[in-house]
Amino acid sequence: MLKRLHRFIRALRGMYATNPDSDQTIAHQFEKHAGGPLAERPFLLYRGHCFTYETANRLVNRYASAYRGLGLGRGDTVALMMENRPEYIWHFLAAGKLGITISLVNPQNTGEPLAHAFTICDPKCIVVGSEVASRYEQAAVHMNTSANVFIDYDPDASNTRSRLPAWSVLLDAASNANPGTSGQQRLRDIAAYIYTSGTTGLPKAARVSQLRLYSLGQATGGLGLVLEPGDVLYNCLPLCHTNSIGVAMSSVITWGATMALSRRFSATRFWDEVRATDATTFVYIGELCRYLMNQPPQPNDRDNRVRAITGNGLRADLWHAFQERFGIETVAEFYGSTEGNIGTLNYDNTVGSVGRMLFGVLVRYDDARDEFVRGPKGWLVKCKPGEPGVLLGRISDRQHFNGYQDARETEQKVIRNAFKFGDAYYNTGDMLRMDRWRRLYFVDRIGDSYRWKGENISTLEVQEQLSSWPPAAVANVYGVSVQGTEGRAGMASLVLKDGEAFDPQAFRQHVDSTLPPYARPLFVRLSKELESTNTFKLKKAALQDAGFDPNKISDPMYFRDPNSGDYTAMTNQLYEDVVKGRLRL
Repeated sequence: MLKRLHRFIRALRGMYATNPDSDQTIAHQFEKHAGGPLAERPFLLYRGHCFTYETANRLVNRYASAYRGLGLGRGDTVALMMENRPEYIWHFLAAGKLGITISLVNPQNTGEPLAHAFTICDPKCIVVGSEVASRYEQAAVHMNTSANVFIDYDPDASNTRSRLPAWSVLLDAASNANPGTSGQQRLRDIAAYIYTSGTTGLPKAARVSQLRLYSLGQATGGLGLVLEPGDVLYNCLPLCHTNSIGVAMSSVITWGATMALSRRFSATRFWDEVRATDATTFVYIGELCRYLMNQPPQPNDRDNRVRAITGNGLRADLWHAFQERFGIETVAEFYGSTEGNIGTLNYDNTVGSVGRMLFGVLVRYDDARDEFVRGPKGWLVKCKPGEPGVLLGRISDRQHFNGYQDARETEQKVIRNAFKFGDAYYNTGDMLRMDRWRRLYFVDRIGDSYRWKGENISTLEVQEQLSSWPPAAVANVYGVSVQGTEGRAGMASLVLKDGEAFDPQAFRQHVDSTLPPYARPLFVRLSKELESTNTFKLKKAALQDAGFDPNKISDPMYFRDPNSGDYTAMTNQLYEDVVKGRLRL
């Protein structure tokens, strides 16, 4: 108990009371581990290779020396696009030692969005992994940049030679000694640009400070996962994402643990890799846990050493079942956004909760008017316990909001004069509810919820219930416009498990037993797969655009007949009856 209390105090200080002028950056902590008692302990495991803290630090120093040879240093920006492999981490930590801000470009992007990500932060140098070089070359025609561009060849692959100069040439004459600048960097500095993985529009470059990385490492590593030297954290999430480079790597370095890095997520290989690396913890996001649950049960499902996991997006309908099937004791679900100034952590293992409200406020939001509710005096109205509201984080000297590289996009996320003249709050855009013990539960994202029959409907809450139907592998729920009606009608895209067929009567029985009448989907689309972002967030925009028009959709569709209540196959005639108002919904 004393040990846990010490961790709790240290984590709280790390999250809210750390001096922004401190030199305890992730790169500096890493360098001190490499020269201290942890030097010979494993830092990184990758495809059978083990890099100790000391060995990894020497490699990082060579990368820092190469950057310095290019004339790069504090205040400069380097853009990096690469799949998960050790070289990614060497680049990241080398930049941190020199005070370089590193722009973590998502390798899943293509064309104009990719060109936008490469240029918005005005990098002086671009490093591209050979495994994604073709994507860079296709995007380069849309780019106007004077940056030096290098290709970092994947040592584990047979690479096609590129016209770009090789990064390895710079390493030939590089020094493996510490650069002497790690202690000169400060927590208030911007460590990275991490791009939001939204489902529409061009990616936005969120400014992530060294303080943010430090806080994530202290909180999730110390309270959520309770890491110690000897623990192994398995990470299969893309390193360009906050949960991977921020939560996973920062936690490992802060607490002197080991990271087992996977090239990418694979539901079929996941547990084999966890067992092979002797992992005791892992990070998750989005629907990753549901994909694992959809795999056929195996006799050795509980044959692993995993005791704790952390991430966001594990729904309440899966929580207990996931723990029971794989023998996991602790789920440290958290809430936070890449650009935000507020986060929470479920450190007491409460099912469904994202943690307690320590700083922040929930306020009422009018979905119909798409605006915040303000009282008679013009101030925002705080929610009562149990009432859903939008989470706001106060912007102050202690709770910085670094926002985005684009100042206009940053200002759009700020609510001013919320409770008094001159105050400012970061608008998370997320709906949560709080119980009387101040525990928070995620409800939905503003814009994902929809209004029907005078009721506000959370897409995520409906998705949870539909996904719990045994034949369903995954469900995506959204609202669609129907001519002549107010609000949006509920529609679900379902992917069925292998070998399962859609039984309209059984589906109706499940829906009626789990959802109130207004939340039951009127339209059902049977999809072979659902499109998602690289962090497993389900995309809705294209599904909403297609609606329930059989002329646009080749997938089988069903419509809930308002007279009989049965789900019947959608036909062109039925579609005409609905849109022309001959069937009253």
